[in-house]
Amino acid sequence: MSMFAKKENWEQKVAAEVGGPGPAPNGKAPPAASPKYGIAETIQLMRTLPAAENAELVVRVVRATLASLEVRLPDIIEDAMRKQKVVREKIADFHAKNAELEKQLESNRKEIAALEADLQETTEVKDRLQMAEASSVNSVSEAADKLPMNTIIGTATAPRVEAPPSGPKV
Repeated sequence: MSMFAKKENWEQKVAAEVGGPGPAPNGKAPPAASPKYGIAETIQLMRTLPAAENAELVVRVVRATLASLEVRLPDIIEDAMRKQKVVREKIADFHAKNAELEKQLESNRKEIAALEADLQETTEVKDRLQMAEASSVNSVSEAADKLPMNTIIGTATAPRVEAPPSGPKV
């Protein structure tokens, strides 16, 4: 910014940097009530300044700049308190939503645990039934060899087939 710039250009540049309205086209300043400068604009301004180096100097510069724009610090402080209230309410809402989601999550975990226990029990019983079925089939085939057979001539036991002797025939 040039030190010898026209006043109109300087006011427009300051207004653009600070976020406030520029001067009226006819050269008259706008009424004090029309510019809206709140905490959001002040935060944006503070972000551009090196507050860490000399905070007291930065605050004095900001106060002087705002005063030159006819912005009252109590209005910005009031806007900041409104914003704090809104932000705190939003935080509380999110905490409440998170608490509800955590309750649902815990309920779902309990349901999953119950279903997993049911699945394990079902699997164990099914495996036992399969073992019983397999041993039952083997027992039935062995028992069938020992059961009497009904024939047209009568009832007889199943002949046992023995292997022929493995020696020379005499």
